[in-house]
Amino acid sequence: MKISHVILALVVTAAATSGSVLAVTDSSGQSGMSTQTWLTIPAVYDKLIASGYSDITEIEREHDGYEVKAIGPDGERVKLDVDPITADVVKSRKKHDD
Repeated sequence: MKISHVILALVVTAAATSGSVLAVTDSSGQSGMSTQTWLTIPAVYDKLIASGYSDITEIEREHDGYEVKAIGPDGERVKLDVDPITADVVKSRKKHDD
């Protein structure tokens, strides 16, 4: 098992067992959409795997959804913006190795 998968598993376990609800704030400090209705990181991970994405190295909560780094179904490294309620990919862009 790759070290990134081990780290992801630890983060997922910690997030799933914490039981806390986060409120999202924008740059002005105003409360935004509550993450209480958001899918969990493990649920987002599972849906992306089922959609053909692999080697998911990072899932981050952003102010309006999740940002994910993975390999797309076409085998190219991508950065995804994912809807937090449905786990649908809202935006996908290819990552270029610099």
